[in-house]
Amino acid sequence: MIDRIKTISLVSIITLLVWVFAEAESLQRRDVRFTLQFASDVPAERAIQVDDSFRGSITVGFSGSASAFVPAEELARTSPLTLPIGSPGIPATPGEYVVSLRDALRADPELRKLGLTVDRVEPATVRVHVEAIEVRTARVVVSVGDSELEGVPEVSPATVKVFLPADAAGAAGSSLEVFAALRPEDLARLIPGRRETVPQVRLELPAALKNKRSARIEPATAQVTLAVRKRTSSLELTGVPIQVRMAPGELSRWDVTIPEQDRFIPKLTVSGPAELIDQVKRGEIKIAGTVNLSFEDLEKGITQKEVVFSELPSLLKFESDTKLVRVGIKKR
Repeated sequence: MIDRIKTISLVSIITLLVWVFAEAESLQRRDVRFTLQFASDVPAERAIQVDDSFRGSITVGFSGSASAFVPAEELARTSPLTLPIGSPGIPATPGEYVVSLRDALRADPELRKLGLTVDRVEPATVRVHVEAIEVRTARVVVSVGDSELEGVPEVSPATVKVFLPADAAGAAGSSLEVFAALRPEDLARLIPGRRETVPQVRLELPAALKNKRSARIEPATAQVTLAVRKRTSSLELTGVPIQVRMAPGELSRWDVTIPEQDRFIPKLTVSGPAELIDQVKRGEIKIAGTVNLSFEDLEKGITQKEVVFSELPSLLKFESDTKLVRVGIKKR
């Protein structure tokens, strides 16, 4: 009885294994979605551009054994399919072509190893443009927009290689330049008047090459050493008030008056660093004229005194046609 149970169990296991194996090897049809990219076999000599209508993903309809779909789906998850120039179905001669993706993928070595048959591909075709590439040496020019510099900027490297489509070489001109363009935020971090180094400044192609997707620069960045000129600005103020200053002990002993027409400076020009002038504009720095009366001035009963706008050394400069202010002094 026990031997019979063992025999039945063994037959059941063998039957199950045969069924599993048969199921794994049975012909199935399934769609697998891949990311697809095109690449150059020799980047310094030729490039391939894909029509903008292609979004970079394809659906491949396979037929084959169920077990073969496991590595196919793993491949789709982990890496894109790559079709280089010159591979089967991808022309190597410069020109525009319509590529049959089914033909190209049927010859792809990565897919051939799976043991699956490529039945269809969506989209079925892709339009590509194969371009011949020229390599030129270009001078790096520093660009800072409207900012002004002190001295000549230094850039490293001073020259770079530009890879450009052969049909655009004429438009690029005989003396090729690329631009180390510093962004406003890069310049804003620099201290005016101090020579500083900005690393990893992105290099930009000239206008004639900016719409050429195959054009590229090696290396893509440069190091720029420069000094931004100190920015100065000026502001004209009207009706600047006048205030009187004297020692606290003298306040109770003297009456000081200023004629009504002298209580404001009609026009005052303030100049200096642009950031300080901006603070004056916003009212963060208050400007007023001051008449400082000393003990001697009060005792002498002077009738006019020079007006000042800053008693301490200041980066701001003041210019006005009004130099003196009339005062009336009377002892109590």
